[in-house]
Amino acid sequence: MRITLRQLQIFEAVVHTGSVTAAADMVSISQPAASQALRELEALLGRPLFRRHGKRLQITPQARHLLPQARSVLSQIEQIESMGNEDELSGSLHLAASVSVGNYLLPKQMSNFKHQHPNIRFNLDIGNTQSVIQQLLTGKAEVGFIEGYCQHAELMTQVWLQDELVVFGSTKEDRSEHLSWDDLKAANWVMRESGSGTRNILEQATGAEIPQLNVVLSLAHMEAVKQAVIHQMGLGCLSRMAISQELNAGLIRLYQTPLKLNRNLLIVTPRNTALTQNAQRFIDLCRAIPALTNVS
Repeated sequence: MRITLRQLQIFEAVVHTGSVTAAADMVSISQPAASQALRELEALLGRPLFRRHGKRLQITPQARHLLPQARSVLSQIEQIESMGNEDELSGSLHLAASVSVGNYLLPKQMSNFKHQHPNIRFNLDIGNTQSVIQQLLTGKAEVGFIEGYCQHAELMTQVWLQDELVVFGSTKEDRSEHLSWDDLKAANWVMRESGSGTRNILEQATGAEIPQLNVVLSLAHMEAVKQAVIHQMGLGCLSRMAISQELNAGLIRLYQTPLKLNRNLLIVTPRNTALTQNAQRFIDLCRAIPALTNVS
């Protein structure tokens, strides 16, 4: 018995969905047939490909090296079926991005890439930095884009762009344009949740002078942070690119502070794992952007 395309399709779909049932739906076969295909592939390779984590299946570290190869084979088959030329790409590209990058930068790049390669299908998961790292470690994402730090031994980072965080508040509040360390220490803060790259940067910038900020509200979504600040619940700190509409509408104002809040935006990929052609070409497109073009 030889490895079949159906087995590789099921393997890749289970990685993406975390479930044999969902994977079967994705490739339009029955759940028993999908389970059988997965068992046969594991038997051929002589190792388990997944381990159960709660109700979901996660790829094993040993099987993670198979994933880019499987995706590459499936992509090449799709290119043959579509009779594309050598430069035409097809198939899926699985991305994960932290919130600012996923909402404000990647849509344009995905559109540019899709225009060049109409047969590409994108899957983009948006979460905080820790969520993106987990997506990469479990094989669900091929490429990650984050706003925070990543020093995981199994992942490799490269600087993409630079970004600036800004401190802002409601225009309804009467504050000085310049905020001192004492002002920042006395203020109430509305912040992103723990694990957010934005929050990590702010806490590191204030840590030496203010070991503990007075955080009155932690929120998982930037829009919620902005609305809470607009309604005078406290100061906020987000990427400048995330608040341009509210700033132009006169709903918020920026403050000058002693904080150093510049940061790098990073591209993150699995270490010691070959990228698919789709992933490498998309990274090449993203890196062709001049620094700060999209974050002004």
